[in-house]
Amino acid sequence: MRFLRPVEIAIKQIPWIASRPIAGIRNPSAVGFYANLMANGYEADSLLNVLPRHKLIYIGVPKAASTRIRRTLARIDGRFMRSLKPSRRSMYRGPYGPRNITIDTLFRLATGPDMLRFSFVRNPYARVVSCWADKFADKPLIRGDVLIDSYLTIRDEIDADLPAGADRTLSFPEFAIFAAATAKARHNIHLQAQDDILSMPGIKLNLIGKVETFDADFARVLDYVDASDAIRRESAVAINESHHADWPDYYTRDLADRIYRAYECDFDRFGYAHAIAPPAFA
Repeated sequence: MRFLRPVEIAIKQIPWIASRPIAGIRNPSAVGFYANLMANGYEADSLLNVLPRHKLIYIGVPKAASTRIRRTLARIDGRFMRSLKPSRRSMYRGPYGPRNITIDTLFRLATGPDMLRFSFVRNPYARVVSCWADKFADKPLIRGDVLIDSYLTIRDEIDADLPAGADRTLSFPEFAIFAAATAKARHNIHLQAQDDILSMPGIKLNLIGKVETFDADFARVLDYVDASDAIRRESAVAINESHHADWPDYYTRDLADRIYRAYECDFDRFGYAHAIAPPAFA
């Protein structure tokens, strides 16, 4: 039934498409708000998740518990579907995105004084390791994977000596060169600096939680939506975890300095320490 997916997407975008001409007359600020996001290179449709009934908007930072949070938000909103494959359990769709609601509603969620606007961040050192382990480790460097494609597209601009080809993979030190070079370029949201993602114009967050204190911080979101005990239990289970050793084990002093310089804005804004414990460099 995959061929029906484009039709499903088009139908769900009808409120958005129909509301834009009207909003252009009645609420030009709403149209200007969204246009400003797109003009500044933000992937709003990928990063923003909305629950209008719960007066909530979430900016999803990749590799910062975003899959876990989206699953919980979908469960809260009751967005349920039965998988067509018998081998899979029932599953929840992701929460609504901007194009599933009217542009006026998006503007109210983004600017209204009584809305919850939140996100979660992660130690940049750990986030880079997680991205490498999940998206690049042991994968052949050939086209066909979105993230590998993004690497190959600008590889020569970064360093022509970086590996490429079906018989090559990207080591973590090599990946760190790629990550550092693209952190501020908005080249890929998985490597984009968290500070940059959360600096979307017109959206003032009132809660920024941390993966390192997830349970306590996310409890504030669950309290806000009056989540059931069942949803609270499900949200406590981590999903889509990357498989790798402890993140400090991947760093030499030079690699740590490279990542720190690239993501210094994240370290400063969110209060993460520059230093890594000395044993990591032993």
